[in-house]
Amino acid sequence: MPGFKGVVGQVLRPPLRDRRFWVIQFVILVLVMGHLLLDLHKSWLPAGVPDYPTVGLFLLPVIYAALRFGIGGACASAAWGTLLMMPDLFVVDSRTDLWSDGTLLVLICLVAVAVGQRVERETIARERADLAIRAHTAAEARFRALFEASSAPTLVTDKSGALREANPAAKALFGARLGRRQLADLVGEGVARRLLAQTPPKLLPVVLPDGAGRVLHPLSTLVTDSGDDPLLQIILQDVTEDEERQRQTQSFALQVVHVQEQERRRIGQDIHDEPLQTLIYLSRRLEAISDDEAVLATHREAVASIRQILVSVVVQLRQLADGLRPPLLDDLGLVASLRQLVADFSGRSETKGSLRVSGHELDLGWDRKTDIYRIVQEALRNVERHAGASHVDVHLSFAKRTVRVKVQDDGCGFLVDTTVPGLGLRGMSERATLAKGRLEVNSVLGQGTTVRLTMSVAVPPGPSDGASPSIPGGRGGSRTPDPGPAAGPGRLAQ
Repeated sequence: MPGFKGVVGQVLRPPLRDRRFWVIQFVILVLVMGHLLLDLHKSWLPAGVPDYPTVGLFLLPVIYAALRFGIGGACASAAWGTLLMMPDLFVVDSRTDLWSDGTLLVLICLVAVAVGQRVERETIARERADLAIRAHTAAEARFRALFEASSAPTLVTDKSGALREANPAAKALFGARLGRRQLADLVGEGVARRLLAQTPPKLLPVVLPDGAGRVLHPLSTLVTDSGDDPLLQIILQDVTEDEERQRQTQSFALQVVHVQEQERRRIGQDIHDEPLQTLIYLSRRLEAISDDEAVLATHREAVASIRQILVSVVVQLRQLADGLRPPLLDDLGLVASLRQLVADFSGRSETKGSLRVSGHELDLGWDRKTDIYRIVQEALRNVERHAGASHVDVHLSFAKRTVRVKVQDDGCGFLVDTTVPGLGLRGMSERATLAKGRLEVNSVLGQGTTVRLTMSVAVPPGPSDGASPSIPGGRGGSRTPDPGPAAGPGRLAQ
């Protein structure tokens, strides 16, 4: 509804350029002239008939002007008629006729305003409705064009799953003659129920009429038809190429990780078999020389100093070889290697660690054992570097077909949502993903961090289930022999 200023503006802007408006004004002029003649020649009227009803005839052109041009045309016509009646009112009419004709003119002007205002409201409402219809029609045309031209197969069904529409891509996917088939006939009962509930599966494998397989990503959206009846629009995005690229990427990454572990073990084995053994041999020879009474005291001190350096190098090389591939992981399994890992962590840092194991240890295979060990190793490394914790607890839980690991510390914590993950966290997450596992990191400032790993073991075993895999160029799986007598200053640990 227009405001007061809008009404005034319409009143002050009559449709002067419309010929029909001027025809109405001419009709009013004729009526006024006729009324004036009757006032001047009352003898023309039959006896007892007053002349003021002719004023009421002005109402007809005024109402027509209101219906045709709104309040602007009605008010202009009423004002024109009133202006033409002024000479008759104040010059010709008697006192009685003045009141009767004046009252009729006032009523005509009021009717003109009322009818014109009502017509104006209806006109504006009709224009708005027409504008909405045109916008809806244009939007529907755009949607129809997109629907028909979309390369993604698109289906429209009702709430019961009955097919209403299908674009050309959907017809090419499911067959040209879809008709009034049910959604369940196309994608199966289970998938249809999930689509109708708007909880579609992430991926939907289908077989084309030519026998080729495709992978689709379904999206379901609730829409309405022209009668406001709820409909479901299902878009099936073809992600076959994306899934194949992702599968190839994961396969390549998995091979890289596997080769890295193989190479680590080979390097560790090479260090163990050649440099480490040679250094141990030299250490024992120096020890024998230092114990020879024929060697001078000054030479004995130099030999002892050199041997102490060799002992330090042997220890460092042993730690390096064990870090590349812990021998306990291959010889005694996951639990023993994690227990040794936690013990070493507690020995070298100010944070005390503990390991809890629940359930019976499963035969995980070489790959799974390595993945779990590396993730726990990186989690403990992050605690050592960043957490500032006093205690960290590692809980290893074996279920029937699942292994769960929780590493929880009481350190400073961090904001998971706003902190950019470093290489350690990204590496843990990627390794868990490649192993078909799930990694969760939860942290609260001032309360510590918890890393949870869940991994399925319902997979074929790796290269071996208890022993280490064969390594190209390797030299067996023997442990480093005892380098010398009992520990002491300048001696190797047993």
